[in-house]
Amino acid sequence: MALMEDDADLHPTRRKFLALGPAAVAAMTVLGMNEESSAQAASTPFDPQIPFSSARRYKIITLPNKLKVLLVSDKRAFRSSAALSVGGAGQFADPYDVKGLAHLMEHMVLSYNSKSTFRQSRDFEDWLSDQEGASNAFTAYDSVCFHFSCPEVALSEALERFAGLFLQQDVERICRDAEALKREIRRVDSELDFDDMFTQSLCLTQDFVNPEHPYATFSRGNLDTLERGPQEAGIDVGSRLIAFFRAKYQPSETVLVVQGPQDLVALERWVAPFGNTLSRDVPKAGTTLAMRSYPGGFLQGNRLKQMILYRKQGDSTTEKLSFDWVLDLDYVDIPSGKQTVTATQIAFVLAQILGRRGPGSLYLFLLRRGWVPSLASSLPRITIPIDVSGFQIIKLDINLTLEGFAKRSAVVAAVYDSIEALRNRGTLSLSRGQIAQYATIAKLHGYVLTPRPPDAVELALDAQLYGLGGRDGVGSGAWYRFPSAEDRGGFAPLQQAVSTTLKMMSDPERAVIIATAGNEALGKGKSGIFGEPLPLLSSERWLTEPTTGARFCFDDMLGVTSRVENLVLTKLVDRYELQPPVLNPLVPATLRPARHVTRPSDKENANESVLYRTARDTKRDNAPILRVQAIPIHDDNENWTVLDAFSGQVGLSLPRSPPESSCRCAFVLQLLSSRPARADVRQAAKAELWKVAFEMAVMDLAELGAPGGLAYDLSFNKFGMRITVLGVSQNLPSYCRRLCRRLVEHPFRLLEGPETLSYSVTDTAIAGANRATGVTLQRKRRIISNLRRSTAYETAAEGIAFLRSCTGAVCFAEGDLLRKEVYELRDDLKGIFSQSVGSTGRPLQTATPAIDDLLYKPFWKPRSASPCSISGVPLMSDACGRLPR
Repeated sequence: MALMEDDADLHPTRRKFLALGPAAVAAMTVLGMNEESSAQAASTPFDPQIPFSSARRYKIITLPNKLKVLLVSDKRAFRSSAALSVGGAGQFADPYDVKGLAHLMEHMVLSYNSKSTFRQSRDFEDWLSDQEGASNAFTAYDSVCFHFSCPEVALSEALERFAGLFLQQDVERICRDAEALKREIRRVDSELDFDDMFTQSLCLTQDFVNPEHPYATFSRGNLDTLERGPQEAGIDVGSRLIAFFRAKYQPSETVLVVQGPQDLVALERWVAPFGNTLSRDVPKAGTTLAMRSYPGGFLQGNRLKQMILYRKQGDSTTEKLSFDWVLDLDYVDIPSGKQTVTATQIAFVLAQILGRRGPGSLYLFLLRRGWVPSLASSLPRITIPIDVSGFQIIKLDINLTLEGFAKRSAVVAAVYDSIEALRNRGTLSLSRGQIAQYATIAKLHGYVLTPRPPDAVELALDAQLYGLGGRDGVGSGAWYRFPSAEDRGGFAPLQQAVSTTLKMMSDPERAVIIATAGNEALGKGKSGIFGEPLPLLSSERWLTEPTTGARFCFDDMLGVTSRVENLVLTKLVDRYELQPPVLNPLVPATLRPARHVTRPSDKENANESVLYRTARDTKRDNAPILRVQAIPIHDDNENWTVLDAFSGQVGLSLPRSPPESSCRCAFVLQLLSSRPARADVRQAAKAELWKVAFEMAVMDLAELGAPGGLAYDLSFNKFGMRITVLGVSQNLPSYCRRLCRRLVEHPFRLLEGPETLSYSVTDTAIAGANRATGVTLQRKRRIISNLRRSTAYETAAEGIAFLRSCTGAVCFAEGDLLRKEVYELRDDLKGIFSQSVGSTGRPLQTATPAIDDLLYKPFWKPRSASPCSISGVPLMSDACGRLPR
């Protein structure tokens, strides 16, 4: 049981729950909703535009007490799960004199021994644990959520026992139990960790919010707010809990999501007990349960919202710099016909601006100066720690090296300069084309290629935020997180909202900026780039945050405006170095649907569906694969052959994705050479260095292609070299041509560069050699010795020798590539390699492999092509934990 927070590591129980199964087997979208109080419903038919709909059926019903239920029948689910969220019963609903009451209410509900219709009373969590299940709950800012998972055979009884937790008479009975109340207050208090940096930063941020705002108060609860304070004020906490349950735990504000492999009829029958649960007190007419607007955000007109937060837990070589901005988007009272713009959409666009990697990016600017670590986790990261209707916080986190901490004023100035780079004719804005391309990236990774749809918890909370019906709600059947790229008018509201947000962010007085500092960082002895010494910890400049006791001091990281302009923006920031984002040539403007890919004599469509190597009863993640295309051989290009496949031929193992057909495809090119099979230790070492150096040289291309769903793998084998490319049919050919052209040019670029290879190339090659299997220890030592001694000239010579030793190539395609496109790509690649491949006088003949010989596991690059590492995708893709809990 916990409060919702932005740091997932604070909830090991919840993380463990996700690993049990529902994280891999939950629903993405649902269709239709009957608003009548009777339990009528509509079931979703198969829709190829809705991910996982071929494996799932959805149904929405309304129980007699007006509690809304979403049923998800998932035939691929190994476990069942359920989540119940109550809107308007979160932290923001706390009364002013008993802070933490909502969190305590969550604990009291779960503490009751649910009798239900069973003869013996027993704790729900103990019973569920005996069934190999797990349960938990958390109190968010605007709602509370209870959830559990269990084996499918236990779901019926689990739901009945779960429903028993929310019976009003039982909840009131436990709230009057003094011993239970005392025990749960201490459990609430035990969850607090005021030494945690996230908690300290959160409380410090809350100190700069309008005091009348519910976010400004301590809503987590402890012994002082829930026991000592109420006793001194003569407040009966038990009675307050009963009143809170009656007023806030309203069935009409509640959504129950149940997901399992059972059919919808069975699931609907099992949720019937919830029709008599929760509060029976009907709110007065016109009463709004959930607060829809809030009194202001961060206090304005004060530059002193920039602070150093002392981190006393151990020494570290990195620190964190955070920016927080407030939005006030309304998701509820939207005029008819007007499109809703969400914080998720705005944050995703901001992530493309501030979190990108390429030329002109903030990350590259900071990396070149050594101010951020050279790790994928060091990319500037945009999150939304709070997203409720009427109040949202956009957060930017940057990990700093100790040198970056010392130059934090320049880092802050660079962030603002990155925003200013978007200014065009006095306006901070993005073009419609850029917004449309970001929508394509979001749809590709959060919808088409998402490894899993949202689980029961995410659906239950999204229903509170977006609604369970209507065009933009969870029950709409549409992809509601971003406008469709085909909706030309749909981007206008988002463009305007982004422009307004950028204007707000460009004002330094609108942000709370916090930099953490441990002893090692403080030992640098300088404050920013201006040279003022940081105060000693014993100095009066260090203040104490009242809630957590954290030490902090104010530190104006922007200094006097004129000094920033002269010293930072002119001398440190090259105007040509920080540039606005441009359109990515490897991201399609729009995604076309999957096509029918097969030859006339074949009945099977190579793009009809995704196959799975692992059977359901193995209880492991299935490995999706596409069918290899069956293409008849009638080539005039004798040395460049397109391999034919038998009917139903399976292909490479792919990253997890929905089972529906899509525009995803793969292409394999095998350069034929006997040199790798005959290579001695020296040749093998130099060939590996050549491959590693190439992979580092094309890192820019790999990063450019990752947002478009593109990845590649290069490997030597006994037949020569396998080049494998993964992408979508609209961008794979272009990416493959670029990659191969760079491969041909790479040896000559090595000859033009330094005589010695970089340490990163050599170290990576050595690490790969140490991991190699099937190699004797003596040979491995000789290879590593040659890796250390090889020069760039020798490496380039080996690369040239390998290409000249190739006698030709074979290739095949999987998924959404037409036969004509395969042959055209094959011919283009032959032209690219024409000056290198087979240029020796009498090359040795090489055996021609079959498709099965080339289906060994690829290691896709870049590793950052994982959806979780691409800028902004964690906001859209459920696989990355878009929903913090």
